[in-house]
Amino acid sequence: MKSMAQVKAVVFDLDGTLIASNHDYDEMARRVKLILGEVGVPTDALSQQGRIWEIIQEGVRSLQELDLPPERIKDILGRIDEALNEVEVSSVGSVELKPGATELLEHLRDRGIKIGIATRSCGEYARRSMEVSRLAGYFYVVLARDEVEFPKPDPRHLLQIVEELDASPESAVFVGDTETDQRTARAAGIPFIGVPSNESWRKRMEGKEGSVLVSTLSEIMEMI
Repeated sequence: MKSMAQVKAVVFDLDGTLIASNHDYDEMARRVKLILGEVGVPTDALSQQGRIWEIIQEGVRSLQELDLPPERIKDILGRIDEALNEVEVSSVGSVELKPGATELLEHLRDRGIKIGIATRSCGEYARRSMEVSRLAGYFYVVLARDEVEFPKPDPRHLLQIVEELDASPESAVFVGDTETDQRTARAAGIPFIGVPSNESWRKRMEGKEGSVLVSTLSEIMEMI
């Protein structure tokens, strides 16, 4: 990985990286499959263990195979978004700040580094959870899943934030906790610092070019 001495912007994932969230992912998956099943998608063909965005992608492919018009698919995805938003917002009261998060953000701010958030959660949840955890004042740009046309793992989500922070991919860093975050950074050409939230994620993220893995957020202060 290139030197981080000239970093101008740092973009963070939110859930699992700066805060510990308690989303009910089983309920989210259940609601997504219920909506897809109501419009004719065979839900037994959908991933049983996949991440929510993967299930939705599978659903979109199935909807296209059913020859539904684009506007109808857009309406269905809107219903799915509303269902996900409801589950996410219901968990705001249980979010917890990750150790070292405030200290790291203050360190970056003191160095004049601009900070942003790229999250697959909805905007209402993201902002309310940042208020609860007292993180809201640190970020120049926050873009959630429902605020961009192409949410991560599409790299355009991350690149849009970097541009709004007046930085370039070469002068930015993305910090996240999952392989999805790592994949997004790699596709965007942005160096990645991983803070895996469990050992399973760490094993899947190890040894990838353009990435550095750390165990705590505090370690990042020694790098940037």
